[in-house]
Amino acid sequence: MATRETQVTCPAGAIVGTSDGAVREFHSIPYARFTAAFDPPAPAPTGMLIDATTPLPHATRLSITAPEGARRNDDLPVLVWIHGGRFEEGTHADDRANGPAFARDGIILVQVGYRLKFPGMLPVGGDAPGQYRAVQDCAAALSWVQRNIEAFGGDPTNVTVAGQSAGADIAVWLCRRDHYKGEFRRAVAASPVFPRRGMDSRRWAARGALGRALLREELNPLYDRSPQRFDRAYRRFRTQYFTDIALGPFPLEPAKLARVPLVVTSTRDEFFPNGAFADRTALATPVARALGRHMGLAKGRVGEYLGAASRMDPGHVVGRLISDAMCRRWVDDIAEGAPGPVWQAELVASADLPAHHAADLAPAFGADGAYGTGLNRWLTQFVRGGDVGWEPYSGDTRARAGRTALRVALDGSGAQEVADPLGYLRGAFSPVAHEL
Repeated sequence: MATRETQVTCPAGAIVGTSDGAVREFHSIPYARFTAAFDPPAPAPTGMLIDATTPLPHATRLSITAPEGARRNDDLPVLVWIHGGRFEEGTHADDRANGPAFARDGIILVQVGYRLKFPGMLPVGGDAPGQYRAVQDCAAALSWVQRNIEAFGGDPTNVTVAGQSAGADIAVWLCRRDHYKGEFRRAVAASPVFPRRGMDSRRWAARGALGRALLREELNPLYDRSPQRFDRAYRRFRTQYFTDIALGPFPLEPAKLARVPLVVTSTRDEFFPNGAFADRTALATPVARALGRHMGLAKGRVGEYLGAASRMDPGHVVGRLISDAMCRRWVDDIAEGAPGPVWQAELVASADLPAHHAADLAPAFGADGAYGTGLNRWLTQFVRGGDVGWEPYSGDTRARAGRTALRVALDGSGAQEVADPLGYLRGAFSPVAHEL
């Protein structure tokens, strides 16, 4: 379809994008100024002429997709999407987000990029505890949205933050009381993957990989001279933590979240492919037992957990352990401990779509003609007004007796409310404070 240029004027400046007559797209808009790789983001200049006609996938920017006819005071709901990628890959220009479908349905989609690897997630001297530049980047993007989204037809008082994998971690971290500034109304965390150990126990490895003290004055000039050196150093660093996320916000403390309505989800078989080789052998259970010691299984609970995993998935006990240790334990922790309203969903395989990590992206964003059905239906309902269509995990935040979750087929063929699908995980893993 032929496109033409279109322009929006807002406090950031005159932003030139493209339109196909039904949908307007504004690619790779600078939302902050990055003075140095390891410095916090600074406010972006205002009153600029911004060419947003071409995606710049490797830039730390944001993109906006909006209906063609949307104008100031239309007060359309806004979905801010934070991509995943283990804090080491991913882009705001990921076309899986299917912005045009949302725009045609009257929802404005904002896709946010953030700094990755060491520049995004490595704490350096002077950083306050719990502060990460990748999270600060996304917070800066939310502030930009507050100042500018009305010009695109959006309602700055009806913003939903959502993310998958590493993006889910950031969405949850932005809900912390020490981070939350009221710039979004609700959040979605799909398959969060928090690390089990923090940088206090890994600082030596990062310093060894970089060959420098972890100080801004050391790292910024070195990065300016050779960013490739940091990529090589990061690869050396991450190989030491192959059973965990090498970098990520730590520690997850759900009780410290603000009372923000939150949907938290996992796919049932998140990392089954990672355990496939071991699961095909007769040694799967001994391998899982040995691996469990490195993946946080609590002493005295190993046999009980492996028995439950074997009953659930007799041919995938290693894949089940990896899925639970890397992701699903955090889903249960958040649902159990968050002080605000929480809804939980478990996404299960359909005939043609295994329930692996990130398999929910296409159905949630309504790809392949699935817009308005299944996962996408509840996501759009939640974005519009906070209703997901099933019972909350518990209506009483003082007693999680209900523990209701929705089990959903990825192809939208069926959904049913179930009781406590992750209950077998409770107590199976050591609290993170005991793993340092």
